[in-house]
Amino acid sequence: MPEERSTRTREATQPYWEQSGPTSFARAEINAPMIWNFCEAVEDANPVYWDEDYAKQSRFGRLIAPPHMIMTMAGGHWWAPDYIRERDAKAVADQGESAPAMVMKIVNEHGYTTATNVTREDEFLEPYGPGDGRLKSSSKVVDVSEEKQTAVGKGVFITSIIDYRTEKDDRLVVQARNVLLMYDSSKPRES
Repeated sequence: MPEERSTRTREATQPYWEQSGPTSFARAEINAPMIWNFCEAVEDANPVYWDEDYAKQSRFGRLIAPPHMIMTMAGGHWWAPDYIRERDAKAVADQGESAPAMVMKIVNEHGYTTATNVTREDEFLEPYGPGDGRLKSSSKVVDVSEEKQTAVGKGVFITSIIDYRTEKDDRLVVQARNVLLMYDSSKPRES
């Protein structure tokens, strides 16, 4: 007889679905040297990323960032002094309760504390580049699955939508759909 799937985590998180979390800002304004460093790392020679004169003559009319640079550009600090991290955390906390954080808290309380990213799909809506200021992002949970048995243990899949916008004029430039598996690693699937 198949085991009945638990819906308790899904039901407990539903009040927090579709509520955007706080806005986080990238560490720096988008600039040409950042773009060039990224393009060097991934060996991308597209002239709209490198050559300002060429880019001005392109359909973009300016230097732009490679779309796939979004996670690098919008990410937080890889390392920063404690006072910078504390300042950034305070700026997020001052925005009030975070629905996505509440979902994660509930999921953790139900014993799902180990994370594995399953999928991420990015839709690139508009170009972004120098002159747009910093990128800012906010996310919202749109679904939490019923409990499922996976090869690594029982868990739930959390689906989130992340919006990336420009600081200067609040243009939505990228929208990402992310699926995260949160599971109980202390009870792996029995063979």
